[in-house]
Amino acid sequence: MSQTPEELKPGFPFSLVNRLDRLSQRMIPIDAKRVMKLAERTTGLSDWGGGGFQQRLDATIEGLNVLDLNTTGLLGARYVLNWHLTNRLRVIDFAKRHPELENVEIERPLVITGFFRTGTTFLHNVLAADPNNRVAQAWELAYPVGRLGDPLGDVAWRRAQAKFTFGFNQAAIPDQGVAHHVTADSYEECFFLLENDMAVLTFWIGFAAYDYARAMLDWDMLEPYQFHKEQLKILNAQRSAKRWVLKCPWHIWNLDALMAVYPDAQVIFTHRDIAKALASHCSLAARLSSKVQRSIDVHELGRFWLDYTRIGLERAMASRGKIPESQIYDVRLRDMMASPMTVLRDIYSYFDLEMTEEVAGHFESRIAEKPTSQEGEHDYHIEDFGLTNEEVQETLKAYNERFGV
Repeated sequence: MSQTPEELKPGFPFSLVNRLDRLSQRMIPIDAKRVMKLAERTTGLSDWGGGGFQQRLDATIEGLNVLDLNTTGLLGARYVLNWHLTNRLRVIDFAKRHPELENVEIERPLVITGFFRTGTTFLHNVLAADPNNRVAQAWELAYPVGRLGDPLGDVAWRRAQAKFTFGFNQAAIPDQGVAHHVTADSYEECFFLLENDMAVLTFWIGFAAYDYARAMLDWDMLEPYQFHKEQLKILNAQRSAKRWVLKCPWHIWNLDALMAVYPDAQVIFTHRDIAKALASHCSLAARLSSKVQRSIDVHELGRFWLDYTRIGLERAMASRGKIPESQIYDVRLRDMMASPMTVLRDIYSYFDLEMTEEVAGHFESRIAEKPTSQEGEHDYHIEDFGLTNEEVQETLKAYNERFGV
């Protein structure tokens, strides 16, 4: 077993906090009753809704409890659970009191997906420059409703909560920013909405809960995506536009559920040399999980992500066969970076969207800003994770050949 590389270990003051690990493992238990009671006390609400939520919560906690979390990780896991469980209670309460949400339509959303580190963030940020596109900021997705007195507003509180959440994350994982820097006002991925239904991507990417990730492959994700849409309707009531633009790499594992809930979605797939994308993603995952586990095996991390990537791409290719070609647009990262305006015009033409000179000017200005959500240089090598370029290329050969990357 390879131990956590020295450069990835937690820094001060978290290294000092983690000296309490053995005590913390007894004093900070994670179980369903405790986290649900805390969320109920925090919100004053107790209706959790029906369906398979409880089973997903139990599976999530089981996935956490097999990990060797340090004190930072235990506190972080409890915080993430409380964050999303309080969101869930508030969303369910709001939906009960506003049955008119059933009549809100989310029509023809643009959904950007593709494996991690393939240019989804760049494209998402650029498309946000079109005033006709509704692109949510991180604070909206992190806290889709406010407190009971003003659930559709309460913007100051929601932004403050998001600033604290992302600020703490940045303090605990200062080297995350070179790969993906998140602020309350940045345009972010819609996986936050799935996490409010206890399909928690954070725990298998950020906490390296590999057993949990594998178990989720067998989940029926229809309910989490239905809850995703419910929250999108609430956000739409706060601010609407002609179309939603959503972004999340995790959708490639869950395309059947996504399309069942959004059957008219217009899906943009981004593609990149998968060995480079995988190396970049392993680097990000290692930076995250090394701060919350007492020790990580970066070679195990590499093996997990190679296999999990293969499964995701195979599932995506199978699901694509059920989606009309008119609803799928493929773009390679190298083409998008070489001529972004050509790609944008082609996307708008392909999906029959209006590209005015004003919109084109907004895009050109945003492109000039180079919106990648990275701070500094991100250095990574696939060999650092016990893999070779040849092994990755051979394992994912069918994907690379199909999309010419």
